[in-house]
Amino acid sequence: MRAEWQAHIDELLKEYRDKRAQLRELQELLATLEATSTAADEMVKVTVGPQGQLKGLEFDPRVYRRLSPSELADAIVEAAERAAAEVRERMQGAMEPFQIPEVEGFDLGKVLGEPPRDFDEARERYGFRPKE
Repeated sequence: MRAEWQAHIDELLKEYRDKRAQLRELQELLATLEATSTAADEMVKVTVGPQGQLKGLEFDPRVYRRLSPSELADAIVEAAERAAAEVRERMQGAMEPFQIPEVEGFDLGKVLGEPPRDFDEARERYGFRPKE
């Protein structure tokens, strides 16, 4: 093999390995992302995980004297929504370097056509056959 080809292959292989390592780090980060938010004058504290799932819930002891059950429920929802929004923002920021840049004038819809409306249309368009 010609030396310049081998050098180019080596360069591409290094680039691939670097990207793979970066993606592994991104996966680890995304799997462990958490965010915490407070509500009701910091009497309610909510922590959510990477999918917005509730990971922690803490109440100031005074919360039971100051908030009605419905106000407490609203405060929990408010704090959870804010924490989930923060997780989403952090995920988007972490994934930004991996986004494919938009190409002006390129419309993927024109290439692929409109998506099927339902499974029957997809079966007809793409020739899917039910299992027998």
